[in-house]
Amino acid sequence: MITNTSQLTRPCLVGLFVCGLLAVACVADDWPSLRGPQHDGSAAIEDAELASGPLQLKVVWKHPVGSGYSGVVKSGGLLVSAMADVEADQEYVFAMSTETGETLWKTPTGKVMIGENGSFDGPVATPAADGVRAYHLSPHGILAAYALEDGSVVWQHDLKKEYSAASNIYGFGASPIVHAGMLILPVGSDDSAVMGFDAATGEVKWKAGKDGVAFQSAVPVQVDGKSVVLVAGNTTLFAIEPSTGKVIWSRPHGGASAVLPVPLPGSGLFINDMRDGSTSLNLQSNGATERWSGRNIRNSYCVPVISGGLLCSYSSRFLVAVDPETGDQQWRTRSPSNGFLATVAGRLVVATIDGSLHIGDVSEDGYDEVTKVQVFEKGDDGTDGLMWALPSIAGRSIYLRSLGAIARLDIQPGTRAESVAAEASQVSPGFATFLKTLDAADNKQAVIDSYLKGKSLPLIDGDFVHFILQGDYTDVAVASELFGMRQERVMQRVDGTKLFYFGVRIPDATRLSYVFYADYQPVLDPVSDRHVTSSLVAGEMEPIFRKAKSSLELSWFDKGNVVDDESTYVDAPSDKLAGSIDETQLHSDELNQTVDLSIYLPSNYSQSEDRYPVVFVHDGKSAMQSGNQVAIIDRLIQSKTVRPAVVVFIDKRFYPMQGAKGYAEFFAKELIPMIDREYRTSADRKDRASLSGGFGASLALMATLPVSDQIGTVGCHSLFAFEMMHPMFQQLAQLPNERCRVLVQRSRYEFRNPSENWNMGLQAVNVAKILADGGHDVATEATATGSDWVSWRTQSPRMWKFLLEQ
Repeated sequence: MITNTSQLTRPCLVGLFVCGLLAVACVADDWPSLRGPQHDGSAAIEDAELASGPLQLKVVWKHPVGSGYSGVVKSGGLLVSAMADVEADQEYVFAMSTETGETLWKTPTGKVMIGENGSFDGPVATPAADGVRAYHLSPHGILAAYALEDGSVVWQHDLKKEYSAASNIYGFGASPIVHAGMLILPVGSDDSAVMGFDAATGEVKWKAGKDGVAFQSAVPVQVDGKSVVLVAGNTTLFAIEPSTGKVIWSRPHGGASAVLPVPLPGSGLFINDMRDGSTSLNLQSNGATERWSGRNIRNSYCVPVISGGLLCSYSSRFLVAVDPETGDQQWRTRSPSNGFLATVAGRLVVATIDGSLHIGDVSEDGYDEVTKVQVFEKGDDGTDGLMWALPSIAGRSIYLRSLGAIARLDIQPGTRAESVAAEASQVSPGFATFLKTLDAADNKQAVIDSYLKGKSLPLIDGDFVHFILQGDYTDVAVASELFGMRQERVMQRVDGTKLFYFGVRIPDATRLSYVFYADYQPVLDPVSDRHVTSSLVAGEMEPIFRKAKSSLELSWFDKGNVVDDESTYVDAPSDKLAGSIDETQLHSDELNQTVDLSIYLPSNYSQSEDRYPVVFVHDGKSAMQSGNQVAIIDRLIQSKTVRPAVVVFIDKRFYPMQGAKGYAEFFAKELIPMIDREYRTSADRKDRASLSGGFGASLALMATLPVSDQIGTVGCHSLFAFEMMHPMFQQLAQLPNERCRVLVQRSRYEFRNPSENWNMGLQAVNVAKILADGGHDVATEATATGSDWVSWRTQSPRMWKFLLEQ
């Protein structure tokens, strides 16, 4: 989106100002630039412990500093950045202790660059450091070297006075790099685009190229075994010999004024050189040829990185991954929100503008978040919650700079995935007495065995539920929809025993699922036979927004009598049916795949000539296997609670991150005609319904509302629909056809993540309102249960009565 300086606002530009590609010789525990020692944003390449498994981020310290956009570099035990003290009208380069965050020295660099056009005050360029000196370009054009020991000025140049360098309306913003003893900086003076200075003395060694510059920085690469420095001006990409300044070759680019070259595998290079697109090049010793160009990465100030073999970047506000060889987009996502990237042990690190830090795994299937934490909160001045700097990573520490603070976070391997505040265990008076007795006992295991003998687990005592696991484990946590997705609670170990527990107060009758994570591996409750395959979460309670590689088995429990009527139906065995199941398939041209169908036929179907109501169950396999819907409807029909009906279970899931292309057409043009042709179904729309739960409930609405002249009723257990789906539902709700009866049920412990501020129960209410505003007859119900089919079973009798009312 960049064509010239006048089109840019400063808040957008600062994401590039702080992205200097600093190339210095350093040890593995240093981060001499925002692009790191490898000049590609990567860190901890050889750290196998960080490369897989769960991680946790711990905020070690966080200290306010003066305002500014300057990023952080690390050299030895020092962090170096730049800031503005607005009250004193003075800017500084300063150094902090990596251990404590204490400011060790600060050196004035000039008056404050006052923010304009919606920006904040302070410096924008990021320093470089080489173990001896730090280097910084002030907004007023003062390029200086500072002794790392005490911050004293070693040498300096006034680029405006000495070399007629021109600044932009936001001041000077280029970040220098140090390479082979040479400080290299895009300058844009009358006679040179780039200048090389002796890093020790500041002596000008060479001037190269002719082009204007704004916010570019250089990057060293190896081309055919030779060291080359690549620098982009406002219109031209230069390949420069770093020792002499000789321009080896140059070529025009797309005209963006903030191009930051990104090395790619196979002697490739990426440049975000166009307003609405970007380019990849193949580098040779005598020039460069285009590898690909396109729009898959565009309108962004993010500097891409390679993670999972893919080129990851933001494109507009979306995180995207493209094939670095072809430029083909593999996926895009809205989350994490817009920000800046690095990698640690190959995993993607995302520092968002909103002040949060994320680490996740990248594959062709998408971004799978491992851990996250909110680092900076928005302050009263509206600045310190915003983060316009790339993360700096050294060893197992990440350093972040917001507009008003700097923080150190440590990465801890082998811990739980989600950073959550510790929550105290709540226990009943009876369990508290047991713990006191256990503490005083010599034979603790005998006390445990006696106390638990004959008791079901989890242990329920009045309003309290106690999760208990025994085993030779080091770390145990319990995860449940009770706490939310990507959440768990650490279980406390009783000293001298192998017993872990966590208690929580739940006043309502409820049904909830849970799983233990013992030494970071999922473990079903070994003393319970109540197990179910989740249709909503996988791995470490990760929501299934796209097809999961493996399913997650959960345990479940009832607290109190959740179902007052037909309670014996919800968990009835499915191997003793009065009716029958007709297994068949339908090849869909619309979906370009074969869909498995399980057709439930009531017990008297073959002896009758009657036409039956029909219910289409979307995501039918989960409904059958986890929801026990076949046994439930069979029992309800036999007890004459509902009318006999043909029930079509459709084995087709909806993954919101993959879309539902072709499903509505498949349903309307292929499935409904096939069922009406081969089975005796009623043509009356009042006898025809759709049913599903979770994301499948969204699928049911997407498929049914366009054919509401044929289907008059929809049942939605815990309707899941993110905001991005709401416009679609608004369009569907306003279709000029028949209105539907809709029942939307939601749960108290709904599919949600408190730390990520999403709650599908609230979304269900929002979509219900959208449908009601469209004239549909919508009813909503709330229960005290959880999400997923094992909990929706408890609501099924009420739902089937609604669908097949007598």
